[in-house]
Amino acid sequence: MMPAPQTILAFQSAPPSRAEFVEWFVACALLVVGTSLLARPRAWVIAFQPVLAHPMTPILSGIYALLVGLLVVLTHNIWVSDPRVLVTALGWLSLAFAVVVLLVPEAYAAIVRRVPVTPQLVALRGLIRIALGGVVLGYLLG
Repeated sequence: MMPAPQTILAFQSAPPSRAEFVEWFVACALLVVGTSLLARPRAWVIAFQPVLAHPMTPILSGIYALLVGLLVVLTHNIWVSDPRVLVTALGWLSLAFAVVVLLVPEAYAAIVRRVPVTPQLVALRGLIRIALGGVVLGYLLG
């Protein structure tokens, strides 16, 4: 008879709480997207040039940010002095971004026109996401 496989991830031994699920979700999303941005910044620039010029982009970005922000704010509104607060803060930032973009889409378009999308900026955004995701993941695994 074979022994039971060892669990590596903490949430495999017991079901995660709703807050822990959101923490894992946000950490993994930040790490995957951040790694992609860092590994392929030129591909992201090429892919996003026509997207940023499209008139529906502010609305779709706002709706996406609203969904992510509401998910986090409604399920993880935890203000503590440890890395979990990053998840809560990112949720509130996403929600604030969504409200501004959906109420004043011209502001989003103006920012996109003024801030150049360069491979260096894309890679920097990737590094920031990896750092944030790594801090949250380190907390979850620690």
